[in-house]
Amino acid sequence: MLLSALSGAGASGCGRDRESEPPANQLRVEIETSPATLDPRYATDVISSRIGELIYDSLVKADSRGGFVGDLAQSIERPSSTLWLFHLAPGYRFSDGTPLTARDVKYTYDSVMSAASASLKRGSLANLVRVDAFDDLTVGFTTRGPFAAALELATLGIVPAGTPARGPRGISPLGSGPFRVALFKRDEAVVLKRNPWRPYQPLAPRAIVFKVVPDAIVRVLELIKGLSDFAENNVPAQMLGYLQERHALRVERHGGVGYQYLIFNFRDPRLRDLRVRRAIAMALDRQAIIKSLLARTARPATGMLAPENWAYEPDVATYPYDPTAAARLLDEAGFRADKADDSGARFTLVYKTTGDPERRSLAQVFQAMLAKVGIRLDVRTNEWATFYSDIQHGDFDVASLAWVGINDPHHYYTVFDSKMVPPYGSNRGYYSNPKMDELLERAEVEMNSDARRRLYREIQKLAASDLPYVSLWWQDNVTVMNRRVRGFIPYPNGSWRSFASIRLESADELGR
Repeated sequence: MLLSALSGAGASGCGRDRESEPPANQLRVEIETSPATLDPRYATDVISSRIGELIYDSLVKADSRGGFVGDLAQSIERPSSTLWLFHLAPGYRFSDGTPLTARDVKYTYDSVMSAASASLKRGSLANLVRVDAFDDLTVGFTTRGPFAAALELATLGIVPAGTPARGPRGISPLGSGPFRVALFKRDEAVVLKRNPWRPYQPLAPRAIVFKVVPDAIVRVLELIKGLSDFAENNVPAQMLGYLQERHALRVERHGGVGYQYLIFNFRDPRLRDLRVRRAIAMALDRQAIIKSLLARTARPATGMLAPENWAYEPDVATYPYDPTAAARLLDEAGFRADKADDSGARFTLVYKTTGDPERRSLAQVFQAMLAKVGIRLDVRTNEWATFYSDIQHGDFDVASLAWVGINDPHHYYTVFDSKMVPPYGSNRGYYSNPKMDELLERAEVEMNSDARRRLYREIQKLAASDLPYVSLWWQDNVTVMNRRVRGFIPYPNGSWRSFASIRLESADELGR
């Protein structure tokens, strides 16, 4: 029924009518949700961060291997174990023409580090004692002690000095990036236009329209009809083969580092039992889910760090699908099937998720697989804000979430160290293991890259054995593009920064 409806829509959209004729030099991108904010000091959601990269420059940006390269910084020095110096490249200007200086960098960081800021990013800067502007083009970071992940602190987008926190609704700070905000209408659209102080190529887009389209089928229809140029990771996997057959579209799949996982609440005594966690891991047929639900657009994960990351360790414990062994572990843990219960349930866990159709489908698959070993899942769905609040407050037994764009392995510290429970960090399952704490805290101050890599090998092995998370898969980055879009460069973390340099070809050029 769905395919026939889409086939009809595709046929009516094949002609180049006036409605589907793309505006010259304007890239149209479909996003599923509105960005929460376009102020880089407060942006923590994926959409906000990806759009923000086009508006704001930072001292450094992530590369494709989980490391960092200079952005505003043309060179970096470390004169001592606690001081990092960033030398800014001259010539950067905010979109109103004002030069960007070290004072703007200092102001941006000070405004996040202030106790009055209420920024969720304040905790991530806890190792930063102060930021100094030594002259117009020299910025100094002083850390509390040797801190190996200091460059990750330098990824904050820079705003002009004096920019108020939480400015008027719909008004975004100025940036020095390739684009500026022309319109931000929440839940409808974000329109970016070129920063007049940044050069660009003749065929590069002059404007980008991010249109909020919550419904996945509507996103597919608009791509087919030529009303949209680009969608990434938000088109139903089952539709990709059909879209690949559309002459006007191009579907590309690239290995991604987005990490899907199952999280346990360790305040539940059942889930503190390692045998229960391992039983759940063996009851989930990840290969079947990737094949059927995800249409092979993912790779089974062994941990948070994907093979593309410089610190990735492949030799860790894994949990192949084995419901018989899972049931045996549950018996050993003392959770035998209730003979009075026709379903054979051993116990019930509350599983939290969102109302997104694909999230609900995944929950139903987990529910069916765990039922086979006697674990009943009570699936509860909510809109995103309520779901996220429940996760932050530990109001769940199990849930499945994703980390997007993990770069430095320091991320392990923020999610598994026992001190990093909310609101200080992202250890939302309240996991605690003294051995893990010791390894993580040694890695935080180890400045030798080889020694640091060895520590993260041990951390990855312990995480795979102890199972604070069940690793599910690394999600591929799947893009659907109109063929007029040329030169898009995919990044493993899903960054859209190459939107600044892509080419938009005309109908005449495509027809050659």
